Formats: sequence, structure tokens, C-alpha cells
Amino acid sequence: MASTPMAASCGPSYQRRKSTRSRMCKLLFTSAMAGWANITIFYVLAFTFTFTFATAFAPTTPIMRCKTQAGGSALFTTTDENSNDEHHQPHIVILGGGFGGINTALTLASLPWPNDKSSSIQSPKITLIDKSERFVFLPLLYELCVEDASLDEVAPTFKSLLDGVGSSGNNEHASSSMISFLQAQIEGIDVTNQNVIISKSDTNGIENISYDALVVATGAEISLDSIPGASEYALPFYTVEQALELKRRLALLDNYLSENTEQSANIVVVGGGYSGVELSLNLVDRFKLSTNNNVQVTLVHRGKQVLEYATEFNRKTGLDRLMSAGVKVMTSKSVVEVLPHEDDGSESLSPIEKLQCILKLRDKNEEPGVEIENTLLPTTLLLWTAGATPISDRNKGIRNSILPRDVMGRILTTSTLNVPEYPNVFAVGDCSRPTKVPYPATAQVAIQQATVAAVNIYTTLVQQHGGDDEGSKVLRPFKYLNLGEAMSLGSDDATISTLGGNVELRGPTASWIRRWLYAVRMPTPKQGLVAAVDGTGRKLARGAFRSRSSKAKPIDGK
Repeated sequence: MASTPMAASCGPSYQRRKSTRSRMCKLLFTSAMAGWANITIFYVLAFTFTFTFATAFAPTTPIMRCKTQAGGSALFTTTDENSNDEHHQPHIVILGGGFGGINTALTLASLPWPNDKSSSIQSPKITLIDKSERFVFLPLLYELCVEDASLDEVAPTFKSLLDGVGSSGNNEHASSSMISFLQAQIEGIDVTNQNVIISKSDTNGIENISYDALVVATGAEISLDSIPGASEYALPFYTVEQALELKRRLALLDNYLSENTEQSANIVVVGGGYSGVELSLNLVDRFKLSTNNNVQVTLVHRGKQVLEYATEFNRKTGLDRLMSAGVKVMTSKSVVEVLPHEDDGSESLSPIEKLQCILKLRDKNEEPGVEIENTLLPTTLLLWTAGATPISDRNKGIRNSILPRDVMGRILTTSTLNVPEYPNVFAVGDCSRPTKVPYPATAQVAIQQATVAAVNIYTTLVQQHGGDDEGSKVLRPFKYLNLGEAMSLGSDDATISTLGGNVELRGPTASWIRRWLYAVRMPTPKQGLVAAVDGTGRKLARGAFRSRSSKAKPIDGK
């Protein structure tokens, strides 16, 4: 009997909390359906355009629970002098615009922040900081460098991605101004005073940015420092700038081989993981479509077998495809030095000849005390996909901070993705590691972690400023759900393995599904539409071109 007058006495505040919980539950249900739709894509062969666009426009907000799980960490409290303002607007700063950073920002913008005048907290200001002006969808970099995808599909600008975000959907007050983007270099993190120190290319000064919550999502990059000569000749393959540079070098190689028909070329890819195998096979297909077929692709890997961390189906399928494509695979070989080509001293060298080098390889299986002669591998173009290291270890500003890191430089986190002793600092993606078992350095992990980090920041800030009920004080622990893996095996071939190996696909159908799946996983529905239209158009055009080429007759009609 006492419940009715109690509810009535709560007035608008009670109704607001009830409305927020109701909206959150609806949001969770819709998001859960969207998440499982992504899994369904893997094994539904009759995948239509209608379903593709419908899924692409499904809400991408995270799978959350209305009641937070037990076992998480308690709420953090900030030392911001304005935190007790009557209408506080928290500032959330996100370092890094990769999969972890961009998805954290977009998820935060989509959450149902309090928006009535009686609330003590307002929708936050979100600042996303990255040194590049473009987000990069890494799994499609191969298509970009071999002209199977456009720059706008693979690497849209942050400005275009964030334009209009939040103008519709669950949060009627969210707008494009809710997320601001800064192109800047990270110079330091002062967790004691809750400041990030940055420098922008258009100014010579240093700028301090204060925060209520900080997310470090700086990702990883390929390091060539440990191999003598590698930085002079090798082209890492990890960023959009590097993919565009590879595209330029491939065009130079085309011209060189056209002018020197008696010459051949050897493109060497170092690293036999997913990136190395996918890049090698896409390069083979790229030169099959050109007039230059005297190009050899060689894959060098230090392990005993390539794709050692892939599923058995994907590993076997990848090996079969490498063999049938004519890729020369060299396993158990370590690159110990990159030497200049014997003709490097000539002033009349072409741009391609200046890139030529010799790899000194050492057999990793050599027995102690037994001297084995090094293998010398002449190389026309040297591409590097191995040795990605966390930027949290390479960036001096982050490395010199007092954030705890492991031996590889990854920032240590709790199960709720916040840093021990600094509960308002979160780390996600390749630059982070939970205090127990590390997760794979994949986009899939970063996206799922972004969801949990955003929800925990939301829960914390709303509760801290008098928002939800007592049950939301516990943060949600991260639990990784492996949705499977998709791998490109060339322009019209791919392999997909999911649901614990119960669903396995290979061939043109898998290639189409992989491209559509990536369209669905783009950060925003608008970008998903761009990817779906561009990818579909290019596949159809390429198929028509190949069909015409196969039916073409000689000029004499014979």
C-alpha cells in the first residue's frame, strides 16, 4: 500500500528514471537482434540486397543489460571542480580513431542520456583525437591497394562519419556537435590532473584538454626498428597512407615491366598471418588482370606454418589457395637484414630499381652450434605485415605516463576495461590488455570492448550525478564473443568460418558475403550504404569485364 504514495512523491524524477530504464531495455533488445543478425549473415547463402541494407541500417548500439551483472567494479568519482554543478556536462576524451575509438564515441552518442531540465547531468561533450584525418576499415585495405575498393569506402574522413550522428534515433538531443574531432598528436597523459596534452599540425603550441572520462584506443602499428635496413626499403602495410603508397608503387612496377619486357619482378611479403596471406593473394589477382604476368609473389614467415592462429578450415583453405595461385611460401625463415641491391649506386636507376633490395634470411630451425649459410633473396618490392606493436609503447606521451603496462607496452585493465587505480581511464583494442588472459588483436575484439567501455562510462556518469537506481552502480565486465572470421583469398574468393566451425564457406559466395558483412560492420549506417553500393558495383563491373575478356576473339577472327 505504501508503494503508490512513494511513487507519487518521487514525481518527475521517478518518472524520468523509469522512462530511461524503459528506453534502455528497448535499446538492448533491438541491439541484441542486430548483433545476432550479423552472425546469421555468415551462413545464410540466400543473402539478398534488401536484407543487406536492412541490416546495415539496424541500430548499432551495444548489447546491454537493464540490470548490471555482479562482480564488476564500483563507480569512480572525478576530481573535476565542476562535477557538482547543477547541470554538469561531462567531457569524455577518446584517444585514437580506430575500431575501438570510433565505436566508443558513436555508442556514447547513441545512449539515452538525461535530457530534461531537472537532471543534474546533461549529454556529454565527446572529443575524438587521432593523428590522421581518416578512419581506416583495416580488413579492406587489400582491396584499396589493388583498386577493388575506393578510398571513401575503406577510409572515410572522420568529418564525414561524424556529420549528423545522433540527429535521429534514441537520443533526440544528440547532434553532430556532440562528438568533435581533433586531428592531433598525443604528447602526454596527466592522469593526476585529468589532462591530455596534444599538439596540432596547424599550430606550433601545446594544448591541454581536461576530461571527466578518458578512453585510450590508440591501436598498434608495424615497427621496423629491429631489422637493419628494413626501414629504408620495406613498406609496412597497416595504414591508409601505406596502402596508397603501395598502390603507387604497383603502378610504377607496371610501367617498368611494360618498358622492360625481358625483366621479371619478385614481390616479397614478410609475415604469414592473416594480413600477409590476404595481401599476397590479392597481389596475385591484381597482376593476373594486368598485362604483366611475369611477377612472382613470395611470402616469408618466421613460424612453422602460415595462418597458425586461424581456424583449421581457414588455414587449410588459405594454404591450398596460396599453392594454386603460385605464391612461393618460405616458412621458418627470419629476416635478419635488408641489404641494398648491387646496382643501388647507379644514378640512372628507375624509381622501381631504387626500391630493389636483398633479404638476408636465416633458418629458424638451425641447431645450436651448427653454422648454416644465410639465404639471400633478391626482392623488387618489399612489403611488411609482421611485428605490429601497441602505439601505447611507441608513443612517448603514453609511454611516459604512469599508466600500468605489460612487457609489450599494452595498458593493463580490469575486467570492466578501466585501468587499475584510475577508474575513470579506460583502454580498449590492441593497446590494452586485461590483467588476466589477453584477447586477440582483432577489430572484432575492439568493437566489442568499445561497447562495454561506453556502457560503463554512461552508467558511471549518470549514477555519479544522481541518475539511475542503486542497481546500476556495478560496472559490466567484458566477455568476448567470437563471431568467427572472414578472410580474403583474392578478388573473387574468400573463406568464412563461424559458429565454432559449424558453418564454413569458401569461394565467390563467401567473397560476396564477406563484402556485405563488412558493409554492415561500418561505423555508421551511412558509411555502410556507401560500402555496400561501392563494393557491389565494383564486383559486378569486374565480373562483366572478365566475362567480356573470356569471350573476346583475336583481331583476325580466328
